[in-house]
Amino acid sequence: MNYVRGFAPWLCYAALSPVDWRLGMCAAAVAAVLLLASQIRARSVDLLGAASCAFFVAMAAAALAAPKSGLQTWTCVLANAVLAVTALASLAVRRPFTLSIARTRVAREFWNAPRFIHVNMVLTGVWTAAFATAAAACALIVHYGHAAAVPLVAVQVLAFVVPFVFSGRYADRAQAKAAANAAAGQPSA
Repeated sequence: MNYVRGFAPWLCYAALSPVDWRLGMCAAAVAAVLLLASQIRARSVDLLGAASCAFFVAMAAAALAAPKSGLQTWTCVLANAVLAVTALASLAVRRPFTLSIARTRVAREFWNAPRFIHVNMVLTGVWTAAFATAAAACALIVHYGHAAAVPLVAVQVLAFVVPFVFSGRYADRAQAKAAANAAAGQPSA
């Protein structure tokens, strides 16, 4: 469920932009501001929340200022590129964006464990690859298909579903392995 909350602005954008891109961007901007405000109150601002807020506030302003601009055609590319760069930046600083989500599922004593960090580096790497692949696929579709809706929606869905499913399964396997190691008296590294 924490994945859903963290991606709420992106889900608003994906759900409402096909109706009207201004509506999608404005709803996403509101969701992003609310998400960031709740993170600020909890003193747990993460890179994804901050980047989402900056992206959607800027895009909502652009959508309202120039609703007929060509920017609308390229929003799927820009959105995936922003997510890819954000995820990559979180890897570069060794604070994978999945950490804030994963920390809600494990005891505090494991938060800085090398294995826990490694699992989240892998998960964020998968998300990064999915976002970068989606950005490239969307760019090709827009360039060659003139923003054909069905392929763009398919790419967007796959960009979230594949890493979401992988994340759940990989994290469950890592937890099971750690539990088995703990039961056997072995370190989980």
